[in-house]
Amino acid sequence: MLPILELRSKSGRSTARVSSFGARLIDWTFEGQPHLFMPQAGAADEVVAPHGGVPVLFPQFGLFGPGRKHGVVRDRDWRVEEQGESSCLLRTRLRGEDGDFDVFLRVDLHDDGPDLSLSAVNVGTQSQSFTAGLHTYLRVPNIETTLLEGLEAVAYEDALQNLTPVEPAWVPLTAPVNVDRVYAAAPRRLQLRTPDFALLLEQSGFHDTVVWNPGPEIAKTFADLNDGEWRTFLCVEAAQIRPPVTLGPMDTWYGTQKIRRLAA
Repeated sequence: MLPILELRSKSGRSTARVSSFGARLIDWTFEGQPHLFMPQAGAADEVVAPHGGVPVLFPQFGLFGPGRKHGVVRDRDWRVEEQGESSCLLRTRLRGEDGDFDVFLRVDLHDDGPDLSLSAVNVGTQSQSFTAGLHTYLRVPNIETTLLEGLEAVAYEDALQNLTPVEPAWVPLTAPVNVDRVYAAAPRRLQLRTPDFALLLEQSGFHDTVVWNPGPEIAKTFADLNDGEWRTFLCVEAAQIRPPVTLGPMDTWYGTQKIRRLAA
């Protein structure tokens, strides 16, 4: 088993676990209630369950580029650079066909939720481009009673229809079953609401937001999802897709996603 970093916020209201495999945040609990989805298949070994937690996507988001879908860093062992009671910093290095980058993920756990900060340094001698994202799986009681607010005025591309452009809906996204949408130039703040709780999601550095739930049919094609588990998560992903990032030699890019449990 690879190292699992245990984090605890100052007051102890929040706890979290970060795997050094892929630098994936695999658990965040607020006052005993888990807010990140991990499939049952990953309970004993998160390596065998790619769906869940917050996978880091780099140097490619999805199929937006010529390389491997969702990049390569989520399947690498990362080095732990720093670890404190409520924070940690991990690093991996890419060299060769995937680019020449040093990639860092920092997790800071606050009493009401985590900050995830992704950064990439171009350590090569020429400019390099990439897309990236944090593929955040938010646990919900039931996807059919889930509401996502903040994207009402934003057009999107429907990835289930070959990225067909769709005009803004002008209403909150309600019961988002079997959706795969790319919202370019998304608002910095969104709210996820369920009958039991609400979360605030805030991103900076990331230009786009992707919203995904596989629904029952697509979920059947994933070996690590049990029957019905698709009902218990919604991915709200901080992404940098359009445009890709281009970095000159020794330049650095930063992107952050913050998740906060809102007061009842």
